[in-house]
Amino acid sequence: MKTEEFKAGVLFLIGVRNDFQFDQMDPGYLGFLNCGEEITDDPGFKIVVDHSEEFEPIMDGLNLTTESGLDLEETVFIIKDIVR
Repeated sequence: MKTEEFKAGVLFLIGVRNDFQFDQMDPGYLGFLNCGEEITDDPGFKIVVDHSEEFEPIMDGLNLTTESGLDLEETVFIIKDIVR
């Protein structure tokens, strides 16, 4: 993986973590963020899915996990502290 791809993946994950759907004070709060190749236009999403093992430590550092793993078709990001 190229440095630019790694950076794009990290920036995507930071964007996920900072999404309003994780902000309990926001009226749009859901407590999860649904991503998929058909609905996510950020190229960092595909990079993260394609190189999931390399991004696991980044996700851990951001306190992010998924309901059922990383998948191009559908990935549901959740905050570890709020795992249902």
